[in-house]
Amino acid sequence: MRTCLLVGGCAAILAGPVWAQSSVTLYGSIDVGVDFVSNTQGKQLFQESSGKRQPDRWGLLIKEDLGGGNTAFARLESGFLTNTGAQINPTSFFNRDAYVGLSNDRWGSLSLGNINDYIYQYVGRLNNSVPGISSFYTPGNLDGLANTHALNNAVKYETINFHGFQAGVMNAFGNQAGNFSSGRQYSFGAQYLRGPVRLGIAYTMSHNRTADIFGTFSLPSLLGQSLKQGTMFNASRYSTLAAGGSLRIGRFTPHVTYSGVKLENNEGSATLNNYQVGVNTDLAGNGIYILGLSWDHSLFQGLVINQYNLFATDYLSKSTQVYAGVGLQRASGPGARAAQFGYQPSSTGSQTIARIGINHMF
Repeated sequence: MRTCLLVGGCAAILAGPVWAQSSVTLYGSIDVGVDFVSNTQGKQLFQESSGKRQPDRWGLLIKEDLGGGNTAFARLESGFLTNTGAQINPTSFFNRDAYVGLSNDRWGSLSLGNINDYIYQYVGRLNNSVPGISSFYTPGNLDGLANTHALNNAVKYETINFHGFQAGVMNAFGNQAGNFSSGRQYSFGAQYLRGPVRLGIAYTMSHNRTADIFGTFSLPSLLGQSLKQGTMFNASRYSTLAAGGSLRIGRFTPHVTYSGVKLENNEGSATLNNYQVGVNTDLAGNGIYILGLSWDHSLFQGLVINQYNLFATDYLSKSTQVYAGVGLQRASGPGARAAQFGYQPSSTGSQTIARIGINHMF
């Protein structure tokens, strides 16, 4: 804070008596519930877990009005587990967001730091996992629709919202001397949010990134690499294209999302295709009672994975909701084992997960 005051004082000396208006907002989400898993490594499981509706997190959003349509901003956001109190990533405190930037009400914003890509920002919210439960996401969340892979060392530009349309581009530096491409990531996308229409499309490319192929699909090898529990697949190029949309029609909101993940190395490439269609229904017409149905369909290396999802939510207030959800996954193909996102795989090709929980946001 002392640094901010000194900088503000210097600016006042140079530019005259301009007084900036600052604000700091503390926000977050706490989500805890009880799960039933029909088959996790061959056994049934009842457990308490957290962050399955909204990820448990707290954050600080800082804004300073610089005048002339200019604003300085910063965000620090950390994830944790309510049921244990543990930090979700023990090696990174602000593991979800950590960035600072400047914005102009005509030209858009520029930010730098640890930032989520446009796959999550523009398309992730259109997937039915957001009002449902996290196991409704695609297998292993390899497409990044859930916020599990922020881009380090990133520079991001985003346009203003122009009649509902917004677009952006970002680059994350690999920070390796003599090799600009190694570890580099970049992302770009666009969205349209206006009235009953929500549309989003985004693309992200990562160099030298890993993926948990064995844990997700139980494949013993891929593109010449031997895999086992705890051994990650190393992709020289890891690209994701995602698109989605929804349209509110009275009490009904049909929605659809697609994501394609392409993994490449010197042996070739493999592509995971994910599709989701569904509809959410405002039962009372006032946004208090929501019922959602969706179907997920994924294809990868001869495996076919279908998942059928159902959730119901009672919004007790704008901040607090109680909910219930169930997902039935069926996997077929060579050595297929069902594995819903965020849970240990089944010993067979089927897995059912049911959850009842409460989520409070502040």
